[in-house]
Amino acid sequence: MKVLIIDDDSDLLEMAARRMKKKGIDVLTALNLSDAFEILKKTTEINAIICDLFLANGENGIDFFENELNHIFKEKFILTTGDDSADNRIEKLKNSYSNFSCMQKPYSIDELLKYLG
Repeated sequence: MKVLIIDDDSDLLEMAARRMKKKGIDVLTALNLSDAFEILKKTTEINAIICDLFLANGENGIDFFENELNHIFKEKFILTTGDDSADNRIEKLKNSYSNFSCMQKPYSIDELLKYLG
C-alpha cells in the first residue's frame, strides 16, 4: 500500500510517516499542495491521501479535494483536522463521496490503518 500524507506540520508529518513505515506502508510526504501535485504527477499507484484541512499560505485540503482530486482520484482521501466542524463542507463531502472521510487530530495510526484496510 502506498499513502501520500500532506501536512504543513513537519513534526507531525515525520512522526506519522515513521509510524506508518513501521507498519509496512510505503509513505510519501508533502508539506504543501505544490509538492503533493508533483508527487501525484510522478507516482501512479497511490492508494490513499491523508491531507490536513488547513495548510500554510491559505491552502485548504477540502479545496484540494473538491477542485483537483474528486474527478481523478478514486482511492481513499482522508481529511485530518483538529476541529471537524471548522468547515461546513466536511459532512456534505462525506455524504457525497464514498472515498472521502475525515479524522480528528490527533489521529491514531492504528485507527487510520484499520480504515485503510
